[in-house]
Amino acid sequence: MNMNKARLQDLSAGIIFTTTIFAAFYYGTGKFEGTTPTAEEAKELLVKKGLVVTLPTEEAKKTAQPKDPDKVLMEKEASTYTIKVKTNMTTAEIADLLSKEKIIDDDAEFEAYMNDRDFSKKIQIGEFVVTNNMTYRQLANTLTH
Repeated sequence: MNMNKARLQDLSAGIIFTTTIFAAFYYGTGKFEGTTPTAEEAKELLVKKGLVVTLPTEEAKKTAQPKDPDKVLMEKEASTYTIKVKTNMTTAEIADLLSKEKIIDDDAEFEAYMNDRDFSKKIQIGEFVVTNNMTYRQLANTLTH
């Protein structure tokens, strides 16, 4: 029985040693790295697959921009509104008021912004002057200071 145990240990050690050698060779050759193609390589690959690759037009760039809550919300003439925050007023109620007064476009999105960044817990009671070209961050800072 001892002889079988010793052979099994030797076999296990050999497998571990061999695996280590193969791993060192594989990772050490540099073939594992560089799997992310450059933009030019990606374009070339897509063209070879029969796809047409074009740069977006200026108009498409303007309309396809990702939403950034810190960017200006509306590109139009500024309108102001004095919001009166009362005791026990919820973030949802404030967002609803701002939406009705056309200060923000999406009350649910603004409410989520306030909640996700813990501004909801810091809202102050009082009157605050806000405009429709303020960012979510500017609105949050105004309501919490």
